[in-house]
Amino acid sequence: MRRLALLGGAFLAVGSAVVLAQLANFPGLLVGGCTDVGVPEAQRQGVGLVGLAGSDLLYTPDGTNECRLPIPVALLPIGLIAVGGGLVLFTRRRPSSAE
Repeated sequence: MRRLALLGGAFLAVGSAVVLAQLANFPGLLVGGCTDVGVPEAQRQGVGLVGLAGSDLLYTPDGTNECRLPIPVALLPIGLIAVGGGLVLFTRRRPSSAE
């Protein structure tokens, strides 16, 4: 059970680190490509979601340029946090037997 708790803690830590890295780089994010139209600061319209194209999430960081982000990259930290939290809660809920 102790190993499961350590694995869950590692998943939580990695998932949280990825989320923090994505938020620190927002709206550019970590992976994906963007067009570069070169719009002046005064004409920018703000961040927005455009939609889906295949397995990519389309968004615009400034209202003009279009960026693509693979959906698995966006969902990876959520999955890591969910699995890690589940493992930690599972090991805390079950009474530990003699190890």
